Amino acid sequence: MKKIKIKIKAFTNKILDFYFNDEDYIKLFWFNGTKNFGDLLNPVLLKELTGKKIKFVKPKYYHHTNFLAVGSILDVASKDSIVWGSGFINDEKKCYQTPKKICAVRGPKTREVLLSQGIDCPEVYGDPGLLLPMIYNPKKEKKYKLGIIPHYVDKNNPWLSQFESDENIKIIDIQNENVFAFIDEVLSCEKIASSSLHGIITADAYSIPSLWLEFSDRVVGNGFKFLDYFLSVNRIDSKPLIIKDDTDISKLYSSFYDYKIDIDLNKLLKAAPFTIKNTFKF
Repeated sequence: MKKIKIKIKAFTNKILDFYFNDEDYIKLFWFNGTKNFGDLLNPVLLKELTGKKIKFVKPKYYHHTNFLAVGSILDVASKDSIVWGSGFINDEKKCYQTPKKICAVRGPKTREVLLSQGIDCPEVYGDPGLLLPMIYNPKKEKKYKLGIIPHYVDKNNPWLSQFESDENIKIIDIQNENVFAFIDEVLSCEKIASSSLHGIITADAYSIPSLWLEFSDRVVGNGFKFLDYFLSVNRIDSKPLIIKDDTDISKLYSSFYDYKIDIDLNKLLKAAPFTIKNTFKF
């Protein structure tokens, strides 16, 4: 049975090569098990930045050059993977195969994990989601004082129900399959509070003040990916605001602080392992 599966995978690879082995396609992996903005961002962002078509592949089965970008997906890298902006979900994960090339990673903590495994990694940081304004930057009216973006595991937290009819607060669904519609909702808010990392990253990309929330311990990784990202942009956040049943909304407002992210996105762009359209070059 095992030999049959191997032959099937090899045959699948040949089919993929026949149809998609040309320079018009970027063979890309992203997590597609659960619809989630940060994952859905991958094909949209790379298509807009490069002008190329995107083909989803799994590094485990696709034994040719493939790419990893947005997300905590580094542990799925194969010897044929090229990494640009990915990270680990926690410091216990590892690359089971040394990637073909690492151009950039999400942040310093991910780099530390790679170095501890004997894998070379340049000091080039950044989640590619920070490049969103380059491909989509509409002017939107601010309709809400606050947008709250729960991680998809937190969507049904009862604390959120009190704001369903609040005209000043917008609950934003991180599982919106329309990437640009999600961004529009973020842009309609003066501030963003989120237990989803890409809720925070999107807000930061558009210079909207953001706050890290924690509704539960259900978000995997014990905060590793948040701290990894914050270090990459020189944010001082080290702990989330813990939301309890009796947390008052005033606590959220008072927890915001003035900051500006500090990261050289030109460095991230120059490290891209594919040609970026001239329109988007700094």
